[in-house]
Amino acid sequence: MADSLQLYPYGRLSDAAQWLAACQDRSPASEPQRVRAVIFAEDGEGIPLATETAARRVGASINSVTVTDCSTAYDLGVQAADAEIDGGADLLIPGGIDSTQVAAAAMGVMAQEEPVVVVGKQPSVEDWKTKVAAIRDSMFRMRGLTGRDLIKACGSPVLAALVGFMSQAARRRTPLLVDAPLTATAALCAAADTRIHDWLLATNISPQPAHRLALKKLRLDPLLDLQMEPVPALGALAALPLVLLGVEITADATQPEA
Repeated sequence: MADSLQLYPYGRLSDAAQWLAACQDRSPASEPQRVRAVIFAEDGEGIPLATETAARRVGASINSVTVTDCSTAYDLGVQAADAEIDGGADLLIPGGIDSTQVAAAAMGVMAQEEPVVVVGKQPSVEDWKTKVAAIRDSMFRMRGLTGRDLIKACGSPVLAALVGFMSQAARRRTPLLVDAPLTATAALCAAADTRIHDWLLATNISPQPAHRLALKKLRLDPLLDLQMEPVPALGALAALPLVLLGVEITADATQPEA
């Protein structure tokens, strides 16, 4: 048998494999059999072509869920998670299509930062000023709020649905790959009443300040830094082959030598 000290020498690949093994409550981890990306969006928003291409390339499937009403979005997210898990999904990739302002404002409140810290780069000074003002107004509406009250004040049915989806996945012990400011923010919101941390793997970090703030508060280190603006589920799908590679080489390391 290989020396136990040599079983996990593969850096972040080992980290990913050990995380999945803990989620599955088995060692070594087994390769997920049904990876599902679930994209929440308001009516009329389609799945980006890059996401579809990445999913096809890595053999994952995608489901698009339309959300329109903040008051029912959380429950819709819970129902979507149940449907996917009942259908056999054993690794979930949540994604959402919404303004970057949503994550920025929510993270500004939860991290107690000023709007200028969370706004991120903009095309021009005037655009920057406009965005700062909009985030400041959003943060004012959320000031002093936490949990479901903060989510409601965000006014984003997509964020609310993501929180419901990710919370329910964690309750049902199903691992999640997180790759964008919106999903990281949703995870932090879910952490208020769900033990979600152990079910999350941060696959990528975007240039958006809100993303870095959320991962810091979640105590997660991203597997990759692709230096790209967030595209729903794209970072996680890009990282998926590395996760699977980590699972395979770690499993090989536990086999008796020939």
